[in-house]
Amino acid sequence: MLTHSPPEKARKRVLVTGFPGFGAVGFLTTKFMIDKLKMRRIGFVKTPVVPDITSLEDYGLSLPHEVFINKEGDIAVLLNRVNPIKSKMNSFVSSFLDLVRTLDVDEVVLVGGLDSRFREGNEEFRWLRTSSSRRELEAPLFVKGPFIIGPLASLLVVCELENVPAIAIFPYTEPESLDHRAAATAIKVIGSIVGISIDVSELLKYAEAMERIEESLKQAYKAASERESKMYM
Repeated sequence: MLTHSPPEKARKRVLVTGFPGFGAVGFLTTKFMIDKLKMRRIGFVKTPVVPDITSLEDYGLSLPHEVFINKEGDIAVLLNRVNPIKSKMNSFVSSFLDLVRTLDVDEVVLVGGLDSRFREGNEEFRWLRTSSSRRELEAPLFVKGPFIIGPLASLLVVCELENVPAIAIFPYTEPESLDHRAAATAIKVIGSIVGISIDVSELLKYAEAMERIEESLKQAYKAASERESKMYM
């Protein structure tokens, strides 16, 4: 439901969303966009179960699924702090479709993560589109065969069934980590779609710092293992 009216639509409106899945790429991407573009909250998706977690933000208490929009009114974001409850997925999907129609969205952009083991070359991401989309991106299409699972798959299917033009972007990621570098890749792709440049230097700096920490931990673990093995020679 919307608590505030969105700006008047002057050009095509894109809705971006993702979830805390592989590498948390969908969540990191949407959260960074909201902060960087100084979007304002205009609504939320009401959950069938009262949430047992919240946080204090600049606009008040956070909610599990919040709707934001930029001042120009051409980019909307559905921020999912948590994944929808599986048993209530139909309710979430119905609310998502209502949001698409209420905001008069022209295109949906879904963001997920793809296990880096599927990488075949130097590409940074893969993608796919619904049959009603005419979008073209300069990257390989999604790998044939592997299943897309979770709420992102549910939204892809419903966009296909309801003839909503949609694409899904899957930057390569390490599934078990918070992948800020993959989020930066997604944001650059989204920027090319909506025709704006979003500075991702903060994300890349954080990614580099995390990579240095991880490498230091690996080296420390390796050194400790070598010392331990020598004790029993």
